[in-house]
Amino acid sequence: MQTYRLKPHPTTPPLDVSGISVTMMRLMGGELLLRYRINDSGKVVVPRGFSHRSQEDLWRRTCLEFFLYDQNGHYREFNFAPAGDWAAFEFASYRKLIGDYSPETAPQIDFQRGPSVITVTVRLPARLLDGVKSASLCAVIEEEGGHHSLWSLTHRRDDPDFHDPMSFAIRFGQSEPAKPKQALQHA
Repeated sequence: MQTYRLKPHPTTPPLDVSGISVTMMRLMGGELLLRYRINDSGKVVVPRGFSHRSQEDLWRRTCLEFFLYDQNGHYREFNFAPAGDWAAFEFASYRKLIGDYSPETAPQIDFQRGPSVITVTVRLPARLLDGVKSASLCAVIEEEGGHHSLWSLTHRRDDPDFHDPMSFAIRFGQSEPAKPKQALQHA
């Protein structure tokens, strides 16, 4: 089990949200569990889920993201809406979309909201990690008034870019995942 702390991009600071952490663990049988925790989330807008199935443009609202990068430069992007909708995409290389990606088993998403904390737990099938070299965790947070903040393990560019392969800071195939690197500070 490893817990990662996401950082907002300096150009998109949050209004009230004070932090986002993600716990990642492999369950018995190899299933992957991601637990996103959003602190001071009283003003976070959570779109109402309708279908609990794949939807496009989830990233335009509050959306939790997971990127998996393989040995050959291909990667997959997963978007999870707290209320249960999800989307997955496959890329041949940096931002070169192949198309939608359909995992054998749909992600299972559980959402809980308290007065100041939102927790979203995502369960993914073990086979998704076959051949994966590295990964990244990100989040788009919408707060009341249409304010968006963009969060990631690292930010390597002046503009937010979740697709930057240099930001895929979680390493697989090592005895222990790499620690996330410090976000670049901008003056």
